[in-house]
Amino acid sequence: MSADSPRIGAAGRVAGGRRRHRTESAAMDPVLVLHAALPEGPAPSALRRLLERLPYARRLELERRDERGRSASLAGIHVALAGAERFLERPVTTGELRFVEGAKPRLASGPHFSVSHGTGRVGVALSVSADVGFDLEEMRAGEGAARADAAKLARWTATEAVLKAAGRGLREARAVRLDDDLASGLLDGHVYRLCPVDLHAGAIAHLASAEPIGPIAVEEFVLPWD
Repeated sequence: MSADSPRIGAAGRVAGGRRRHRTESAAMDPVLVLHAALPEGPAPSALRRLLERLPYARRLELERRDERGRSASLAGIHVALAGAERFLERPVTTGELRFVEGAKPRLASGPHFSVSHGTGRVGVALSVSADVGFDLEEMRAGEGAARADAAKLARWTATEAVLKAAGRGLREARAVRLDDDLASGLLDGHVYRLCPVDLHAGAIAHLASAEPIGPIAVEEFVLPWD
């Protein structure tokens, strides 16, 4: 984190640092975005142990996935728990996770969080008061392909971020209406604010929220390796 980035503490308050958006209110809670490189090959032992601690139904669901998909999902949960500990300033366990069919995962005592992963990177956005939606995608290799991908992926990540903030699935992607400048999206008469998130070279990401949000702190997280 840079010296002027907001520090996340108890109840998600900003302990210092410059505001990154001039229109944000001092009362708005910050958003923390943690991102990490995904492990190559088999999941590290820490992620395998995490799988064993998940609720039975969720564990069965993940065990049906291929190794890569299962490892990415477990990495997202691991990062979400680590981020929640930063906000709450106490240990957060898998027993606090709530998995409801047809809805995104939640933590019993908060904060809100949203997980997304590409082929090589996972990211998690967390906020105390805003029920955020977050999506990231990775561009193809090669400069020409990257340029062609960028505009398309920007619109797609904005669309999926709105869907996640609304707790909706990909089947409703056509119902999302985006501003030309991707500043906001509309779904079922509700407006969702959109913010691009600069994560990593080759990654495109957006954050969406129906509520005003404070400054966004972005940090790279190191997953536990064997």
